[in-house]
Amino acid sequence: MAWFNALLACLSLGLGLLHLVRLATARRDGRPVAGEASHAVMGFGMAAMFSPVGDPVPAAVWIAAFGLSAAWFAAVALRTGPASDDAGHHVVCGVAMLFMLSFGLGERASGGAHAHHAAAGPAAWTSIVATVLAGYFAWHVMRCGDRFAAARRARTALTEPVPAGMSAEIAPPMVDMASCGHGGVVVEGRLAALRAPQAAAVAHLVMATSMAVMLLGMI
Repeated sequence: MAWFNALLACLSLGLGLLHLVRLATARRDGRPVAGEASHAVMGFGMAAMFSPVGDPVPAAVWIAAFGLSAAWFAAVALRTGPASDDAGHHVVCGVAMLFMLSFGLGERASGGAHAHHAAAGPAAWTSIVATVLAGYFAWHVMRCGDRFAAARRARTALTEPVPAGMSAEIAPPMVDMASCGHGGVVVEGRLAALRAPQAAAVAHLVMATSMAVMLLGMI
């Protein structure tokens, strides 16, 4: 499994670098800085966990980073209410990373000194929590897939001619894509492909899928 962990580590590192670029241009493009920073840290944290050669960053640093992220977005979710779909997702991401860090997932991937303790078999409640979190990320991937399809249908409806007898003022329903990493902002200029909403959407799906894989590995 070393090759598989190395592949996922490289993929996660790429996601972290992508969101680092997006973080640097977030204010210019009108994107939330906190969200891009959270995704960047998460990408690098996942790369460290998957790394077959070990994590060069102390676990305490990651715990502090993800604890701060979860607390920040929990406060945002409480302040804005149920409408804050994106903040709620960030909270779950932070909690999931803290959960995996607490049980030494990175040491298990790299075969560290304490890996044999983690591999001895998780407690029943640990497997239940890992299953629930993996289920959430799998559901999140499917939900975003449905939203992408709905958004594409809405864009297609805007370009199609209005059938006879129907009012041209009727607009297609808006699809909330914020929690799926897809906004409606059109960007141009340098690194436009990396700054585009489509790039964030693909990264979002890959990251959620990788999280589900990591959590299922704990069961």
